[in-house]
Amino acid sequence: MIELLGEAEIALLDSDAAIARGRALVALGAVNECHLIVAHGERLLGQALASRDVTAACAHLEAALAAFIQAGIPYRTAQTRLLLARVLGDSDREVAGAEARVALSVCEDLGAGRDADAAAALMRDLGVKAARSGPKNLGRLTKREQEVLALLGEGLSNPEIAGRLYLSRKTVEHHVARVLAKLGLRRRAEAAALMARGAPGKPAREPASGEPARDR
Repeated sequence: MIELLGEAEIALLDSDAAIARGRALVALGAVNECHLIVAHGERLLGQALASRDVTAACAHLEAALAAFIQAGIPYRTAQTRLLLARVLGDSDREVAGAEARVALSVCEDLGAGRDADAAAALMRDLGVKAARSGPKNLGRLTKREQEVLALLGEGLSNPEIAGRLYLSRKTVEHHVARVLAKLGLRRRAEAAALMARGAPGKPAREPASGEPARDR
């Protein structure tokens, strides 16, 4: 939430407030020995400093990137790479293009359509050839797992998904775990975020009255 407020302040051209929030996040993470909180703070600082000091901004973003990579969170890693590519821009087009290319590949794998579009657009701006190929890992999901992913995107809990699909809660827990593992995600909220950002998938169909529900 603090990071979102900081990003809103950046959009409103109040980078001083965003910098203060970023530093507060870094301090909070350090006190609690939570590297992820520190990473979010570093990323916010990188965004806030982008228009003032490219070198400092890149240093903060690289620190965030290293933390997200170590934590094994591919979506946050890709987002941070994209931010780093934007900050580098014309100052180092080769590195910026490379970071954007990796971000595009990961976002395509995860089905993060809007982020992939943004990475491809940035690559084109940098003079690097870019083409969307569509998500890969989503194709590894079974039909049932795609239904579960769609319902995660609606914000449903496991019991709610179980009721919608006429499955046991234990079976739903298994499917959710498989979806997260295949997409390289750590939390169901990240799966919901992917769907909100345009990941392909269709809502689960409720069985017609009297139709037996079959797991796949």
